[in-house]
Amino acid sequence: MFSYTALAAPRVLVSGFDPFGRAGSNPSWEIAQAVVNNLKAQGIDSHACLLPTSYQRSLPALEKCLAEFGEADLVVSLGAGLCNVKWETRTFNRNHDRGPDNDGVSRRRQSIDPRGPSELGLRLNYSAMWCGLSAEEKKITMISTNPDTFVCNHLAYQYSFKNPMQMFGFIHVPSEACLKKTPGLLQPSISLVTKMIHLQLNAKQDSNLSWPDSQNDSRLSTSRTEVRELERDSVTSCEQEFIRKWSKAF
Repeated sequence: MFSYTALAAPRVLVSGFDPFGRAGSNPSWEIAQAVVNNLKAQGIDSHACLLPTSYQRSLPALEKCLAEFGEADLVVSLGAGLCNVKWETRTFNRNHDRGPDNDGVSRRRQSIDPRGPSELGLRLNYSAMWCGLSAEEKKITMISTNPDTFVCNHLAYQYSFKNPMQMFGFIHVPSEACLKKTPGLLQPSISLVTKMIHLQLNAKQDSNLSWPDSQNDSRLSTSRTEVRELERDSVTSCEQEFIRKWSKAF
């Protein structure tokens, strides 16, 4: 389905988090490694980066990985969430947890960066991804406007605000508890995230709408009003389907 020449091979970094609290593992890291192995096998220069579940240390760890790997065409951060592959469309300038991170730090009602906006749209072309999925893949997909306000969101906001032109996205994958109940979710989740990355790398601007692209500075919309306005100018039925699903997530 997708092919890349050696000279044009894209560079992709995929991160996952270490086990949180008393958990024995973190599926985001397991899935990140498997996705990178898939990408490498398909000719994509890629790297898996393990991040600490820490407010203070997660961004420096990601930046260290990128410094060692070099410039990336796409950065995708994975975190453990619900029982599906949850596509985050925005990130909040807010820390408000229900318990401490792995350093014992808890943050309640705190801004991440007082210089930044209250919300940031992320930089992935989810419309192109949605339109490239099968009906079965769509069943385990959730379009989200609520990334929570813990370390995953903290990292996504910090990195996206600091690197406004980077193609960057944040995706929640099934949690350890979900995978224990439904172990059959693991492989479809790995395959889905791998396919999403391919679809992003091959996305073309063949829409009336300005979806995020390496050649522009567009971000995903952050309000229901903005998303509903997109539907008026969308062309394909698939694009409209995605926008309607996105609008209902607010």
